[in-house]
Amino acid sequence: MIDLPFDIWWKVFEILPPDARVHFRAVNHLFLEIARRVQYRHLVIDGYGKRTKRLMKTINSLSLGYHVQSLHIQPWAVSNLPSAKAYLGPGGRVSSVFDHLHSFFDSDFPTRRAEALVRERMRKQIRLVKETAGMLKFVQEYNLEWNVDRPYHPELFTAFLTLVDVSPFGQTLTKLSLKVPTDRLICLASVKLPALEHLDLQLVTMSLSERCINDCFDCFAVFVNNLCPTLSSLSVSSSHISLNLNLYRLFYLLGDFPHLRSLAVTIPYDGAHFSSLDSLQFFIRKHRQNLQELKLLCNRSAARTRPNDPCAKYWIQRTITDVCAFGNLTNLSSIELSLRPLRSELTPFLTFLASAANQLESLTLTDDALTPEEVERVLDAVTCRIPAGSTNRNFAGYCNLGYLAIRLQYLCPFTVDLFASRLCLLRSLKLTFSDVRLHHREEVQLSYTDYAYAYFEELRLFYAEMNSRWYPEWKLSSLAVSECPYRFEWGNDLEKVFTKCIPTLDSFKVF
Repeated sequence: MIDLPFDIWWKVFEILPPDARVHFRAVNHLFLEIARRVQYRHLVIDGYGKRTKRLMKTINSLSLGYHVQSLHIQPWAVSNLPSAKAYLGPGGRVSSVFDHLHSFFDSDFPTRRAEALVRERMRKQIRLVKETAGMLKFVQEYNLEWNVDRPYHPELFTAFLTLVDVSPFGQTLTKLSLKVPTDRLICLASVKLPALEHLDLQLVTMSLSERCINDCFDCFAVFVNNLCPTLSSLSVSSSHISLNLNLYRLFYLLGDFPHLRSLAVTIPYDGAHFSSLDSLQFFIRKHRQNLQELKLLCNRSAARTRPNDPCAKYWIQRTITDVCAFGNLTNLSSIELSLRPLRSELTPFLTFLASAANQLESLTLTDDALTPEEVERVLDAVTCRIPAGSTNRNFAGYCNLGYLAIRLQYLCPFTVDLFASRLCLLRSLKLTFSDVRLHHREEVQLSYTDYAYAYFEELRLFYAEMNSRWYPEWKLSSLAVSECPYRFEWGNDLEKVFTKCIPTLDSFKVF
């Protein structure tokens, strides 16, 4: 066998299909070790079938837990139906007869028996998961995820949440992702994770009362504040299925985190999950010297459970305005914002961009699509260009932005020219659009046949125009564009066009 370093063989095994790994593992001890590391590094437990039981028992019996680096558990529903084996043989038939007799004299017997069966199975399943977790000494990432479309057992979430406290990997865990019933978060109050750096919390409150949710936050905040020495990334998100949720309380309870570098908040776009933005704004202000990444995102609106603040839907706009009013985020290098709550007035957003332009390396704008004129305004802010009529000519025409993801109403040569001329140092560009045009034009109603002909002609003219372009100064190396939403295919043609006019482009993807 060729004598190669372990790392080389590791890379080879990573790209092999799973069936090939099975054959190679029998070659020698080195291959067996690599195959096991690849197989067990990501452990997923999302049910209690034969495959999962066999997997956990193998890890326990062969002491393979040291290979596991990430653990993902999705609690399941425990069946209350007796197994087929329970009624096999003479003993099983006698048991079946007695069950029928009990049911005849006691109408509640089947319910109690089913509940007892579920409890017994749950104890057995939790015990095996805990035994397996006890073998995991080097897990760095733990993800506990609730499938909200399934029925669930609170006992499973309690047991799996406290794994981090009773298992060896609690000392090595660096990332914790939680999507659990909110009332289970109280289990974490006494838990200490000395190495945790990243916390991702997806809140699902369903119809819990606001008082109950706030009581849970009181306990959960104790856990988060205990992460003060190590926490560098905090993500909090909620969706429309969380009723009576008020995130003001959570951010009010959170203390100072001297190493916090990244903050992400995702809520319904109407701002219904903040009764007041004061606590969020204060939290950002007190960490503004250290924050390097800020994400303020939104999803679909939530049901109203309290009187609505008419300005709540401008929660992103108000937050970034507050940030600018109290001084710049001096180390901010990555911004991700939903544009939908900003559409009514872009000025605060552009002011915020301009304040971070000198150090900005990554910018992602989601939700609403921008016109070429709005794209130009964004690039003016990012490159610190001054507005027309100003007497100050000391502006920078370039910036250090390396990554940009943006949604366009349509792609046209004018927009591409803007990107190439304003963002010369840009390395990676992700464009989402549903139309390609040569020039700006108004939408007109056409029959499908006429529209198809007009559209193909527009594409042809666009390709011809772009083929005449050449961007030798543009450093772009990676370009991703969205799929055509119609029954047309533009990926191959766009790749040819952009590869020809951007000499440094070496990666083109359609998503």
